[in-house]
Amino acid sequence: MSPSRTWLTPVSRVLAVAVVAGAGVVGADRIGAAPEATSAPDGASSAATTLTTSYCPGDPFAGGAEDSPAVDVTGAIDAMAAPGEVLDGVVSPSDDPGRITVEELSKASATDPKDSSESGPTQVSRDELGAESVRVRGTGERAPGLVATESFTASGEDVQGLAALPCAAPTADAWLVAGGGDRGRQERLVLTNPGGNAVSARVEAVGADGGGDAKDRSVVVPAGGRSTVLLDSLGGTEAPQAVHVTTTGGLVAPVIVDQHLDGLTPAGVDVVGPTAQPGTRLVLPGNANGSDRGLVIAAPGDRDAVVQVRRLSEDAARSAEVVTVPAGEVVDVDLETSDGMRSWVVESDEPVVAASWTRVEGTQGRSDMAWSVATPAIGRLAGVALPSASADDARTFVEVTAADAPAEVEVLVSRDGEVSTEEVSLDEARSKALPVGRADAVWVRPVSGRVHSAALVLSAPGAQEAQAASLPLLPSRVAVRDVPVVQAR
Repeated sequence: MSPSRTWLTPVSRVLAVAVVAGAGVVGADRIGAAPEATSAPDGASSAATTLTTSYCPGDPFAGGAEDSPAVDVTGAIDAMAAPGEVLDGVVSPSDDPGRITVEELSKASATDPKDSSESGPTQVSRDELGAESVRVRGTGERAPGLVATESFTASGEDVQGLAALPCAAPTADAWLVAGGGDRGRQERLVLTNPGGNAVSARVEAVGADGGGDAKDRSVVVPAGGRSTVLLDSLGGTEAPQAVHVTTTGGLVAPVIVDQHLDGLTPAGVDVVGPTAQPGTRLVLPGNANGSDRGLVIAAPGDRDAVVQVRRLSEDAARSAEVVTVPAGEVVDVDLETSDGMRSWVVESDEPVVAASWTRVEGTQGRSDMAWSVATPAIGRLAGVALPSASADDARTFVEVTAADAPAEVEVLVSRDGEVSTEEVSLDEARSKALPVGRADAVWVRPVSGRVHSAALVLSAPGAQEAQAASLPLLPSRVAVRDVPVVQAR
């Protein structure tokens, strides 16, 4: 990749893409490639969206390369419409009946589903993951605030653990960070093309050569299909992976599958979505405590980056590490493993990308890992469906972080059709983790201030099988903006 590039948010490109895809995708859920929610201009009104669409990768080990590991995947895709209590004060849903559909891309209707006189269920699950990616769509009154998550448990000689991520909108520009240089570590990039035409994707790796054949590769993703790239052939095997995916001719939904084999023992798996675009200040919520944890930082520009990492929790913020990341390189920073969940703030004099990781262990000596990405601040509403593939006794938390200034938020949790609300007040540079038990979905609704949030799923203390997952709460698509047109005289 060319080191002379200046990594700025491609505003003009995003606007062009939005013209093509805005009517059919989640839009604001495209991390780092869309502006954060802003207030409507004077005289403008917001109407509830009647169409929300996102995409899930399906079984990332199925239909791949010949050297793909033999993995038994058991999982589901869970989608849930936002209840009225969640949308109260945010937007009034359409009166039109709506549906939630969860379909493989090859079987997904090219047109909107025909609505009957009554709306469909508010919650839909697909209890099977195959070699195809899946489209999740909400229409009518089911569209605003719709959330969907893919989760699975993997078992096999080489792979074992829990993986989960929110289904996301496709993008033309994404950064992904995951992986490591340990023996037995393997990362693969899965690209989903939801469009009707083939898409050309360029994949560029940041970091050491590590014996890789090249640092970039062009990949053609077939219409309505997906393609897989083994990242060891780009960035090598000696460092974590930071990759930049850009497309021409359409959009893709990219994820990295990170798996770890410690000798002959499976040591975890995760599926990681895009992190925030390169910036000089990043907020990474939802990093759980474990046997060890760290932060991967990449400097994609042509100058070294001096980076300070600050720890945010219920206690006063403090500096965790100061590190220099060489230009065009990736570093893995070890972080303390004291009890408690953390959010991290990464501040740098040059644009960087980052993601944090944690590893938890079970009583049988096997471990699992989870990646937490940098997120945008929540605008009017953000939410996530909680993974149904986790163990029945798993612990679930929602971490809310006020990185910039004091904030007040409402955390709304759905359990068996009932919604409970907890009001949370945060001082500047503080975060709080709320246990939510066995829930279906959670939304965060800011009252004042700017917050970031993530949900965490962790195996119970003393559990034989280790499980860990961190899911970002991304800004929800709730409305379309109607701007009045004034006729010139």
